[in-house]
Amino acid sequence: MNKTIPSLVVSLLLAAAAVASGGIPPVNVLVSDKGGKAAFKGATNTSGAFATSKLQPGNYVVQFNSTSAELKGKQYAIVVSAGSKKVSANVAGDKFAGGGVAMKVDVGAGLNITGQVAAQSGPMSKDSKKKMVWIPKQLGSNVPGHWAEADSAEAIAAKNAGIISTQDVSRMQEKMSNPGGN
Repeated sequence: MNKTIPSLVVSLLLAAAAVASGGIPPVNVLVSDKGGKAAFKGATNTSGAFATSKLQPGNYVVQFNSTSAELKGKQYAIVVSAGSKKVSANVAGDKFAGGGVAMKVDVGAGLNITGQVAAQSGPMSKDSKKKMVWIPKQLGSNVPGHWAEADSAEAIAAKNAGIISTQDVSRMQEKMSNPGGN
């Protein structure tokens, strides 16, 4: 019961952000195993998120593509995760139509792949690395767990509501800054 009100507040903030930004046009997602066999085929939701069911352990390729004209001329951040294994990229929207975007991720036993395509508010350089935090799915919400920029209003609201702690954010930022270290 204690987390119901903060969860509702975060859900309302997410809904308002989706309405204000107009949402993300659907992006097709294809997840293939190392042999090229499709393990998941679907599209992102209006929040730009997707999730597979549990997968067999191994290396997978996650491909994103779309022919939506709404994506062109904008910048997007893509984050793909399988447990503690995370991959992120900043891409121009034109790349979704021009062959698509592909990312590799290693999946451990009993895990699934989750990901999100998020619109960026301004131009980004290819060298830009934004720190991201995982906002978990909240009880009573239709919004799946997803990634958000660490300094975004959503992440700050989640931290203030006790959904993620300062220590969680610091730990996630350290892992993102030092992907080779454990």
